[in-house]
Amino acid sequence: MIPPQFDYIRASSIDEAVDILSEDPNAKALAGGQSLIPLLKLRAAAPSKLVDIGRLKELRYVRQAGDGLAVGALATHAELERWAGPCGVLPEAARQIGDPQIRSMGTIGGSLAHADPAADWPAVVLALGAVVKARGPSGLREVPAEEFFQGPYSTALQQGELIVEVSIPRCPPRASYVKIAKTHNDFAIAGVAAAVWAKDGVVEEVRLAATGVGLKPVRLRKAEEAIRGRKIAGDLLAEVAEAASREVEPVSDVRASAEYRRAMAGVAARRALRRALGL
Repeated sequence: MIPPQFDYIRASSIDEAVDILSEDPNAKALAGGQSLIPLLKLRAAAPSKLVDIGRLKELRYVRQAGDGLAVGALATHAELERWAGPCGVLPEAARQIGDPQIRSMGTIGGSLAHADPAADWPAVVLALGAVVKARGPSGLREVPAEEFFQGPYSTALQQGELIVEVSIPRCPPRASYVKIAKTHNDFAIAGVAAAVWAKDGVVEEVRLAATGVGLKPVRLRKAEEAIRGRKIAGDLLAEVAEAASREVEPVSDVRASAEYRRAMAGVAARRALRRALGL
């Protein structure tokens, strides 16, 4: 289909983009366009203005920041796929997103702002305890990932705000992301990210987060409780998988039934933990 008519504006700075978005509630920011452009073609979105922020180089970076990472909102999936520093779960997750074209254009900030309930990055940033930094008319605001996703395609972003950075406070020594999908580059039927801190075979801290199994990405707190403080063993992972399956609240859609998604949440949780722990 042909997209509806809109005004196209290429922003020359973050402040200019924020000003335009603040003045017009029907304006939309355009980063890589891998989520927004299909919606325009389907006329599922009809913005009055498209504010292109894709050439704001100050938002395109991945760098270490203390024990963690700072990831600019315009860092592409492909750039994160090539990242060779700490937080190895980032390239692992990135290579499971779409095809080379999508990865070369799509951005982490765009993915998080779009908040598709079956997208990959939301589960990863939840498991990493990330903070989403947004610039708006009132300045910079920091939103913990657990508060950022509010529902299907709904976030805590306020009018005029742009995601400018994803801050990861500390990189876990062991982490992994496992997605179960119909094809390698499809959206998740169930995906689980696991971040683990272990010593002498005992799990000291763990964060598990799932995507594709509800109306928004979720922390798997009961599954975390099932493994935290316990010695790593095969039967323990089976217990965690069972807890994860009971905890999620999936819905049926064209990709899978709710029952299948529930079962796959447990499978993905077990595989993610096994991979993170090197078992």
